[in-house]
Amino acid sequence: RERTGVRGGAVSPCAAPTARRNTGAYMMKIFSAAALIFTLMLGSAVAAQARADTVALYTEAVMTGDIPALETLLAPNYWHINANGHIQDKEHFIATIKNKEMVIDRLSFTNARTTIIGDATLITGNGTLRGRAEPPLPQGLMRFTLVLVKDKGRDEVVLFQATPVIPSVDCADGNCKIQ
Repeated sequence: RERTGVRGGAVSPCAAPTARRNTGAYMMKIFSAAALIFTLMLGSAVAAQARADTVALYTEAVMTGDIPALETLLAPNYWHINANGHIQDKEHFIATIKNKEMVIDRLSFTNARTTIIGDATLITGNGTLRGRAEPPLPQGLMRFTLVLVKDKGRDEVVLFQATPVIPSVDCADGNCKIQ
């Protein structure tokens, strides 16, 4: 009985150091697990912030016509599907902005929903588009979709699509009706 550390239901003096060691090891495991979870959550928050910054930089570059920023932010295989249905690759999209054939006065995002698949991030939401282009752009409420990919540690925009939608009660949570 003395070997088990139990004598009459009480812990023997010989068992106390072992019980303390086991408790200490258990507490260390809990602390390590909590630290790991915190680190993973912080990493996710930092990644989400980086993606939000990429979208903000993209919208700002489109509205201001910042060609060097667009050259950096857009992936080599970028596709732009405008609200008027016009599709352009990176080279033609940048030329359209540079030559002021398309001028965007307002581009905003709300109700963003994000899904991460490997190195790709899909962001969809609604917002407002105001600008001019040929063929003419629909104005107002849009459903936006952006796809970002991570390349050499930084996010690049691979796809942008804007779809005109109709304001409705469901738009408050991003579920607008397509025009």
